[in-house]
Amino acid sequence: MDLDRYREPLRDPAALAERRAALLDQLGWLADEVAALAPLLAGLPAWALEGAPLPGDRSLKETLVYLARLDREVYPGWIARLEAEERPALVPTGAEPEEGANARDPGSGPGQGLDALVEDVRSARAALVARVGALPEEVWAREATLEDAPVTLYDLLLRVVRHDADVLRALAYRLHEAQLTGS
Repeated sequence: MDLDRYREPLRDPAALAERRAALLDQLGWLADEVAALAPLLAGLPAWALEGAPLPGDRSLKETLVYLARLDREVYPGWIARLEAEERPALVPTGAEPEEGANARDPGSGPGQGLDALVEDVRSARAALVARVGALPEEVWAREATLEDAPVTLYDLLLRVVRHDADVLRALAYRLHEAQLTGS
């Protein structure tokens, strides 16, 4: 899908409605992909789920926590500021995973088992999609700044979708390159 076409300014209400629907559909993609990955991830050894390839990188479990936190904390904050303020300056994503994301005992922290982490990503994204889907049309056209560039809600959602794709692609490459035959 050519996401860049969504950056072109439009004025036709029907085309804008179609664009909003397409972006909402793309936002839902993360939940679908994480759900599709869940059976594969369930069969991986703990070291593949909990290990980071390099210091400072997120483990697979930490990545799931990170994605859910963005959907719960960062993106709704952007939307709220876009609704409430005139041209707000938005803070780039920077949510870090909570401590203990790699705990093996699901009872040792909030939602640390793999199934719970997957469900957390799915529910956080569903809430974000519902929130965005309920926004009035005029909010979609409001401007903010992010990293010194003007953005609308369309632009922000494109960033979210691209970020999702980049994060999942990096995970897929990491899993593909890992030697999963050892334990």
